[in-house]
Amino acid sequence: MSPYSRLSAFVFTAMICLVLGVIGPAETHAQSGSGDQSAKDPATLLEDFLHYIRIAKPDLAEAAGNALLDSGVSDSDLAMIVFDNELEDKLISVMRRGRRMEGVSDLVAMIEKKVETGRIALARDPGLVREAVGMLTGTLRQKMLAKDRLLAAGEYAVPALLEEIVNGKDPQLEVACTAMIEQIKRQAVFPLCAALGAVDPNAQRKICNMLGEIGYPAAEPFLLELAQNDKTPDTVKAAANSAFRRIGGNSTSVSGQFTALGRRFFDGQMSLVAWPDEPANNIWHYDTYAGLTPTSVVTEIYGDVMAMKMARTALTYDQGSRQALALYVAADLRRENDLPQGASDPVFGGKRYSPQFFATAAGTSVAQDVLAMAIDRYDTALVRDAIAALGETTGGGNIFSGSRQPLLECLRYPDRRVQYDSALVIANALPRKNFPGDDVVVPLLGSAVRDSSSMFGIVVASNDEDRRTYAADLQGLGFTMLTGGQDYSDVRSELDRSVGLDLVVIRGEIDMIRDTIRALRNDNMTAAVPVIASANISDQSQLSTEFADDRATLIWTAGSDATQFASAVSQLLERTGSSQLSEDDQLTYMLNALAALEAVAGDGRTVLDVSDAETALLEALARNDAHGSLPAGHIKLQVGNVVAMVPGVRSQQALLDAALAASGGVQVDMLDYVAASARRFGNSVASRQVSALRDLIADSTGDTADAAGRAYGALDLGPQESVKLIID
Repeated sequence: MSPYSRLSAFVFTAMICLVLGVIGPAETHAQSGSGDQSAKDPATLLEDFLHYIRIAKPDLAEAAGNALLDSGVSDSDLAMIVFDNELEDKLISVMRRGRRMEGVSDLVAMIEKKVETGRIALARDPGLVREAVGMLTGTLRQKMLAKDRLLAAGEYAVPALLEEIVNGKDPQLEVACTAMIEQIKRQAVFPLCAALGAVDPNAQRKICNMLGEIGYPAAEPFLLELAQNDKTPDTVKAAANSAFRRIGGNSTSVSGQFTALGRRFFDGQMSLVAWPDEPANNIWHYDTYAGLTPTSVVTEIYGDVMAMKMARTALTYDQGSRQALALYVAADLRRENDLPQGASDPVFGGKRYSPQFFATAAGTSVAQDVLAMAIDRYDTALVRDAIAALGETTGGGNIFSGSRQPLLECLRYPDRRVQYDSALVIANALPRKNFPGDDVVVPLLGSAVRDSSSMFGIVVASNDEDRRTYAADLQGLGFTMLTGGQDYSDVRSELDRSVGLDLVVIRGEIDMIRDTIRALRNDNMTAAVPVIASANISDQSQLSTEFADDRATLIWTAGSDATQFASAVSQLLERTGSSQLSEDDQLTYMLNALAALEAVAGDGRTVLDVSDAETALLEALARNDAHGSLPAGHIKLQVGNVVAMVPGVRSQQALLDAALAASGGVQVDMLDYVAASARRFGNSVASRQVSALRDLIADSTGDTADAAGRAYGALDLGPQESVKLIID
């Protein structure tokens, strides 16, 4: 066959394949020898990318996809290419296949993200939104196109739509804009409510009617506020009352309504957030000249900021509302905790007083309410903030005021630092009357002296190999491991015997992970414990969705290396406020606990008993207490000071052993603690210790000899030793 005949045959075959759909235009182009991807426009590259995925050519798809990303096409332009070429359905079906194709899946994710980001930008572009509003009274195709654009824009379409309604210059367009807002539904509510009190009465009546038609309960406080305002015209009052009743409102308290809505924001109800998966959300306000304008707030603090705004409004109607004040304080404290590093709060970021100021200035009762709210949400960081505020304001006279006792609940809260914090506050208040949990406070302080540095973990896994692997990883991170098991029932008894739990790792199939997390969350001992669920990659997305509202649970991909696992542990502990204590924090807990135990031991009327910490104190007395930031022996002396105030044979004998083993100035002070113990409780030392003390007296001089003599005399061992020394 001649070269011309072969070429003709190839062209004919290619044309047949095109007709039959075996190969696409891009592939024909590549086979013809002119497939330079860099020379193609973004629209062609996208077509190529989708085509090669569809015919399972991952190498060609990868080349086209990389060329598309390297072309510099913007997100908006790429989304416009998809829209102009009516590729939406094709994109969905082909990309679904590409997600499972080796070598292409990462490119699919990046291009999908780029298209989605571009769609959002196009939908919210003010110029395109206004253009779409104008098309609402155009041809049938224009109306359909406008509706799709405005629905995609959501709340971003409301300013332009409301402007046409407020102006009322075009009755036909006004009707169309009203219908469009009602179709946007809940995302239109907060922009409309922001405008409700600032527009003229005619527009107020129209907004009331729209809110009633939408029927979203979040509008209730704003409608009631308008209806009860003395300056509101009767026709508007009637419209506001009608809409209020239509959406289910039956309250007469504007303050109560705003407090209830603020509490829904505080509790994290996702239905109140317009764009929960986006990095920022909008807080709306209305300006007479600019109309509706948004203020962008990072999503992490959006609920906190809105809760504060609702609480502040509630307080303007009832300055004595303790619920509204507690809500403001709690949301303010949590806003500070949730604000990402480097981000700012454009709404409350510049206010004069700190969150801690309001937490203390509001008083003990409000701080107790804040603590109760934090416990109910298992928000460990907020719990600790509330306890810190109580530590600044409580005393024996007001520590247990009110019907609920959240501070006592914290003694058994599933985070040992919370337990320590609450025990310190209670102990320093020196309570005079018995209370539930009074036998727990002092042992907790003893634990803080003895082992505040320990972190305890447990692994729940379907097989022994996974349990060993994850346990070894956690031990490498400094965790003390409890005995694990195959499911929650296997480890429940182990939790009863532990001194605390800081992390649970779960590894198994989706049903096992789901059941274990739910069992942990339904148990008071583990309701707030951080959990890492190591899931198969096919289950990760579903589990992440199911537990998206559980900030103490991290869904992690099984099979990642130890470095990634360590990073996940660190991220989770930091997010939950449960990160491992630094050496400085450990030292602070230890010294604070010792100071509190000293106060308890020195007070003759408190119901707390320092003897409950005896075992922990003696263990601390016997160990090496080197701390680089403190003089040698400092901790031992602090412990010895408290041990000298603990009655009993064990304490006095341990104190004398420690004194005999010490040297220099530490030994002098420890001998004086022995003398103090003997003065308080009499002589309880052993005969071997008496002999050792006599030897010390015989072998020492100066301050050491004087201190040994004071201890010997306080123990009332008789004058023989003194006589012997005089004669010698």
